[in-house]
Amino acid sequence: LGALVLYVNMQCQFNLQYEICAPPYHTKKWTMSISIQSKCTYDSFQSIPLGSENDLRFLYCACAISHILDDWSGINKDMAVSYIRSCRSWDGGIGLIEGQEGHGGSTFCGVAALSLMGELDDVLDDGDGDIDDDDDIVDASLGPYRCKRISWRHELIRWCVSRQISGMQGRPNKVEDTCYSYWVGGALKILKCDHLLDHDALRQFVMCCQTDMGGFSKLKATGYPDLLHSFYSMAWLSLSQNCSGDPKEDSGDLSQRDGIASYYKCKLNPLDCVLGMSRQKLEAYYR
Repeated sequence: LGALVLYVNMQCQFNLQYEICAPPYHTKKWTMSISIQSKCTYDSFQSIPLGSENDLRFLYCACAISHILDDWSGINKDMAVSYIRSCRSWDGGIGLIEGQEGHGGSTFCGVAALSLMGELDDVLDDGDGDIDDDDDIVDASLGPYRCKRISWRHELIRWCVSRQISGMQGRPNKVEDTCYSYWVGGALKILKCDHLLDHDALRQFVMCCQTDMGGFSKLKATGYPDLLHSFYSMAWLSLSQNCSGDPKEDSGDLSQRDGIASYYKCKLNPLDCVLGMSRQKLEAYYR
């Protein structure tokens, strides 16, 4: 919930009433008027009324807040879907804004936002991707030289899976980075295709980034740990315990190399992948 609290002043179209009790005996009522901001052709969200960026990060946060509050009156879903479509890159990934290259973080934000809005299948399976001449997808009814178009889902899954070296990279030709284990691995989890990853190799990479100071660093065997990469490393390790390719107790030498034996001895709390929150904490919040 931490990220949502930080962005709870985001521009939406609904009013949120907060009562903050300040000792000794008075209560301050804060009303946040939140309005969607129009940018060029498509609408996105920004974090403050003036002078803020507007991109998929804030659209995702708006969808997450609306989902938790069970109030979607502040989001025009048609505009939001159009904005996400506009961020689609030529190779199937999702850029942060229109015209940018696909990126692991913005890909997760786009996929998660579509999932929260209940639009994921309709958008990804619309069949407006590139034409492929693979024999398996040739549409005979269209003639010998006509082929079915690949759906965006197909291109997106291919883009995500291609980001694995041993760890995950955020963009083509970039180095591996622990946080993309969650951003890209989480996107595949939402798409129900995380089984396509080499989980043993990815776990080994993430655990090799654990430092003697505690926490996880961005890169393998270099740098200092930080909260962001520590959180997303642990978040992905939680997701990886509930997918195909789970570690086995008799995994042999793998569990003894590079300090990853500790992973096989622990059980992390299950995570809600779309919201990035502990399921236990989320259930308590709903109650």
